[in-house]
Amino acid sequence: MMLKSRFLVPVDAPVIEGGAVVIRDGRIAQVGRARDLASDAVVNFGDAVICPGLVNAHTHLELSGPAGQVPPGDGFVAWLRQVAERSIREEPLRGQVQAAVAAGIDQSVSAGVTLVGDITRHPDWTREILGTSMLRGVSFGEVAAIGNRRDLLATRLDAVCRALRPNSRVRIGISPHAPYTVEPDALRACARRAAEGALPLAIHLAESADEAEFTQYATGPLADHLRELGVWDEQIPQSGCGPVELADRTGVLGPATVIAHANYVTDADIELIAARGASVAYCPRTHDAFMHDPHRFREMMRRGVNVCIGTDSLASNPSLSILDELRSLHRAYPDLSPEDLITLGTLCGARALGFAETAGSITVGKVADLAVLPVSSWKRKADWGHVFDADDPPIAVYASGVRQGQVAGRKPA
Repeated sequence: MMLKSRFLVPVDAPVIEGGAVVIRDGRIAQVGRARDLASDAVVNFGDAVICPGLVNAHTHLELSGPAGQVPPGDGFVAWLRQVAERSIREEPLRGQVQAAVAAGIDQSVSAGVTLVGDITRHPDWTREILGTSMLRGVSFGEVAAIGNRRDLLATRLDAVCRALRPNSRVRIGISPHAPYTVEPDALRACARRAAEGALPLAIHLAESADEAEFTQYATGPLADHLRELGVWDEQIPQSGCGPVELADRTGVLGPATVIAHANYVTDADIELIAARGASVAYCPRTHDAFMHDPHRFREMMRRGVNVCIGTDSLASNPSLSILDELRSLHRAYPDLSPEDLITLGTLCGARALGFAETAGSITVGKVADLAVLPVSSWKRKADWGHVFDADDPPIAVYASGVRQGQVAGRKPA
């Protein structure tokens, strides 16, 4: 089967006007100008852009339920308090979690996302749905171990490392939640377990301005939040350093680590992240919703950090669309080239999640996970990068060469 369109954006090669991709057995067999390729079946999208499936490097699919119910507005810690209160008040049931995950998958696919880094507090429930969907990704089981809950660490690590049934589409990972919910010894234990199983790690790091005070002195608004939750005890240690240095000291930083957010980092932090080969998942619209200081993602990129894009959850973002994130970035940073934007939303995310050999670009031999973006309202001579000026959703999404239809998010035949 051949898909062709006015523009084809391979990501790892120059844009091809009048481009096409030939798919065989769910993989990319040929890439080039449509006039130079041949196939028995041809789908012509006309004025459109074919690009790789988009990559959401940091999300929480199971939080698709509270969409709009805990809006960020009074600061990060106040928002955390709302989320915690809601969680305590409405402890979710298996069916509710799985319904939220299914809804998040459907919204993701409809937005052109084919690969995710999903954080889950309920790994058994979530993986049951994610593992049978059309999405690829890493299911990061979340760990919290601090104060009077530190003794739950071993049991929790066993639960989050419980393997899926054999599945090349979804892999498991470990997510020590954050330095204010996982003590240094527990961070070390997570890092050891990940190394033993060759598992990727994900951690919320330097997300708020209050995090450094907590990691250095075990004081401040985040310490007060732990007291409110009844988790605090006097054995919670002071590390005497900032969150990024703490993650490094405990073995969490490494080439298989995805740092979520990194909103408040120093020059030394950026150099350390680059030296360790960790990736940073920047979530632009969530970042803006909390009115954080300007993100330093461009400095990170210049220093060699693999920056990718995430949405975070529907508890802090209006959608799970990476295309919407890229459009938001385009409005805020119009000097970013279309090529840089699409790379942030595809190949960089695939690298971060360990899927660069199979996804993230339209390359011969990779899986045929693709998104088709409409351009019909443009002038004939317009550049393909104007997709970031529009609001149109993808007009088609392919997973392993199979077009996803009315029932989005289901596993291709």
